[in-house]
Amino acid sequence: MDLTQTSSAAPFHLDLRVLRFRSDPKRDEPAMLAQELLSQGRLEEAVELTERTLELDPTDADLLLTHGCALARLGQLETAQLAFTRAAKRDPDWVEPWVQLAEVLLTRGKPARAVQVIERGLAVDARDARLLQSQSRATLELRAHAYCEAPDEGEDPAMLATQLLAGERADLAFEVTRTALLSELDDVDLLVAHAKASRAMGDLDEAISALRTASYEAADWTEIWELLAEAHEAAGENERARDAAAKGLLVDPASEALRALHERMETLVTL
Repeated sequence: MDLTQTSSAAPFHLDLRVLRFRSDPKRDEPAMLAQELLSQGRLEEAVELTERTLELDPTDADLLLTHGCALARLGQLETAQLAFTRAAKRDPDWVEPWVQLAEVLLTRGKPARAVQVIERGLAVDARDARLLQSQSRATLELRAHAYCEAPDEGEDPAMLATQLLAGERADLAFEVTRTALLSELDDVDLLVAHAKASRAMGDLDEAISALRTASYEAADWTEIWELLAEAHEAAGENERARDAAAKGLLVDPASEALRALHERMETLVTL
């Protein structure tokens, strides 16, 4: 079978369907056609098609959902939120609009509103894995916001930041650690978490500063030296990266990662 010929046939067939739909919307199912456009990455066409059809039938929940998905993928989150809201109101017993609405609210940084939406969705399907995941994410983000507004002794900021980093919320992790460091300047776990958040945010100077401070407090912690060496390497500071790796090897001579990094930096420095 000629795979190249087969792969090009599908978009050509889709082009024909789009042309036919534009001339006569009754010749195809608009939501399904828009979903196929989405699967091909043709987002603007999907938006155009769904907008046109919604002018004729603004209450079609399936079409509203597809319209919202296309808008969300284009980064038009506010308009996507409106489409998902309308879809959920039109068909409140369908879990999908609640799932997508919760996701776009979280992406827009509105975890409190997302929690309300998630609760509505879970009332429809209490086992939906996507809603349960969004619920965990929203709860975590609310904890982060609460901590930054009023640090709570019952909250471990380093652990909270680590969880945020795992959820790809480096921005919130950075805010949590920055807030906590105002009163816990020598907490090594916090310094390391702050360095990781800073690195994820692209702030190498801040990451290096935090790791240097951590190395004074816990010189026998191998991970600090490895992170410091990697940060120096990323900053193009090969000699400092080599020196940090060397200090780490004094702590853990068996570390393959540190040894490889040290050898790589040694080669670059001596070129």
